[in-house]
Parts: sequence; C-alpha cells; structure tokens
Amino acid sequence: MIIFSGKKGIGTIGLLLGLAVLLAACGGNSGQGASSATSSTAHTQATTSPTGAGASAPAPGIGLGPQTCPAAIKDPAYWNPLIPTQANVSQVESVTCGYLRGVSSLQAMVTVRYTGTGSILDVYVYDNLTSTTPTQLFKLQNLSKGSAKISHYNTLLTAEVDQASSVNNHQPDASLTQDLFREFKWSDGAGTLVQIAFPGIFPDLTRYQAEDDQAQVNQGHQPWKLSATQTAQALGAALLHWDANATATIISGGGPHDTQAVVNLKNTSPGGNGVTISMSRLEGNTNGGIWIATAVTSAGLSITQPQSTSTIARSTTITGTGSAFEGVIGTVTILDHWYTNIGQATVHGATGNGSTTFSTTVTSQPTFKAGAQEGLVMLTEESNAGTSAAGAVIVKVLIQQ
Repeated sequence: MIIFSGKKGIGTIGLLLGLAVLLAACGGNSGQGASSATSSTAHTQATTSPTGAGASAPAPGIGLGPQTCPAAIKDPAYWNPLIPTQANVSQVESVTCGYLRGVSSLQAMVTVRYTGTGSILDVYVYDNLTSTTPTQLFKLQNLSKGSAKISHYNTLLTAEVDQASSVNNHQPDASLTQDLFREFKWSDGAGTLVQIAFPGIFPDLTRYQAEDDQAQVNQGHQPWKLSATQTAQALGAALLHWDANATATIISGGGPHDTQAVVNLKNTSPGGNGVTISMSRLEGNTNGGIWIATAVTSAGLSITQPQSTSTIARSTTITGTGSAFEGVIGTVTILDHWYTNIGQATVHGATGNGSTTFSTTVTSQPTFKAGAQEGLVMLTEESNAGTSAAGAVIVKVLIQQ
C-alpha cells in the first residue's frame, strides 16, 4: 500500500475549493515524543480534520505548499558555507521555501546530499531569511536514500529507507526501497518542527504517500480511490481479509461534492458482522480528491486507549470494550508502516461472557530505529463461524522505538 516519492501534488483549484469548506472537527494530530504538545500557532491553517479537509483559509500573505524563495537565498551555493558542507563529501542539493511556521514570513527547507552508495540526506529548516545569518529551526540527519518536500498543508514531509523493514531487510544497497515516511509540523511550545501523525488509515498511512497517491490518481491511475464504497471494500480486503466485493453502503456523504463520507461495510462470511468506516477527502479537495479512511468502528467493540494519532511505546497497554465468549473478546494487533504485524495479543475480557471491558498489554517489534513510525492498533472480534474477523476497530498511532 506504499506510494513512493517524486510525483506532483494536488492541483491548485482543488485545494482552494477544499479550503473554502468548513467542516466539523474529526480529531487532532499528536506529535512524536512530545505527543500532544504539537499545538499549532494561531496563524496556522486552523483545522482538526484528519486529512486537512476542513482547513480554513490561510491568514493574509500565507500560501499553501512550496513558495518561490527570495532571489538572495535560492541558490544552493549560498547555503554551503552556512550549513557548512564539505567539499567532495556533501553539498546542498535543494532549497525550497514555504510558510512552515504558519506566519507571514517564509522559511527555507535546505537539503544536503552526501556522496556514497547510501545517498544519505540531511534536512534543515531556516528562518530569518533576510538576515546574513539565518536561524536554524530544525534539522533531521542521516536519511538513507532520503527526500523531503513541503506539503500542501504547510508541513515538512520526509521519506527514507527503513533498512530493517519487511521489504528491505538483508537487501543490498542497490535494492533498497524508500518506504518510511514522516511528517513534521511547527510547534510553538517546542520552538521547532515536531513529528505528527497523519490520521489516515487506508489507502495511505502518511501525508507523503497520500499526496503522491493523489498525483497518480490525477493521471488516471487507480480511479477506485475516488469512490468511497470501493475504498471501503479495498480496506476490508487488505486489512480484515474480507471478500473484495463485500457489501458497502453509504450512510452519509460520499458524493462528488462531499468532503466527508461514512460507509457501512458488511462481512459476507458466515458469522460476520460489519464495520463503519469514516472517510475524508484528502485536504478537502472535492475536485477529484481521493478518499482517505480515518476511522473504523464496530458496534459493541471499542478501543479507549490509545487515542487516535497518539504515540505508543514498544510495550503498550490497550484498553477498551467488547463482547467476550468463554473469556475471549478477540485479538489486538500492532501494524507497522507496511501494514505488517509487529505485535499481537489475545484480548481477554474482565468477565467471562457478554459485554465487558478489557486491558491487554502488547509488545511490538518496530523495525525503524531512528524515531517514530506511523502505524495502526487493530482490535478484531472473533468469528464463531469463519476464519475472518467478525468486526474490528482500528486506531491510527505513532509507534515509538
């Protein structure tokens, strides 16, 4: 389900239409390490909609996405002595400007590439661009086969290789796949950019992937992502192992001019129930914006901790409610950035049968060692008559090594 870098973003017309729509809040973002301390500035596009669907119009003078850099600082050579780089070892590769702080002055994202087979990238963000000594706000180093860009949501997006992931482990350098995507947003409290979770669950876990995915759809690829029902069916097949043609029914929204949708997906296997899937169009784009699932719930089943987009540790306690049969409610699974199972535990109810609460500790084995990765906590209800899940609840999280 991973979409890789190097593609164009959403068209300007679609963004402006989406930004004009004010929607009810769908849940905020939380940061890595600092967790929920990633409060945005008062000037940042104010929204709690998971995919930016409800973003209000930016403050005067603040544009969305990459901006033209001032002439004095747009030449990469300008930054070599300021970083500083080393001749024949590293050099400034690109300079991109944007309103990363959400105020009416530009910041510069400067990338530095190292020679060698690892194609290592360092990423810097600078402020006070008119000064002879710009202020460094942020740096992220040692991104293997790395790349970086400014999103259409004015966040910093990075991509790199997770060398221990299920597709890269034991592969030679030439065969490594860029597969780890992170997003960083300005925090007044931290005085820098901090990692946040894009609350998308499917078909994209990160904003980096989603914006690249949108570019592919704009070119005519995978048109099913423009359909709320087909996206729901694909989610059921990929994450719950349900029939790809499971019955999907629109409960609300989902039309060509809607930014939100709620879809009921019915498991057609014996003993199967169903799930309710909430969706948003990426960044509120009703002009061909893809659907992003942001919540999956089932009647009688819940996860109360962790909350959506919060950070969890390798060993974490999952709490919630469900219906137990002979003491067992189901299974809780931690999925990494490849939707790979990296931790699992049987969920036992506080009482033996019927509706009950639970508290289950799960230990996961994240492959990414240099920070947090985006992933999922999934609670699946046992089916008495089939092998697939009868119902499920899925919560988006950041998984900390």
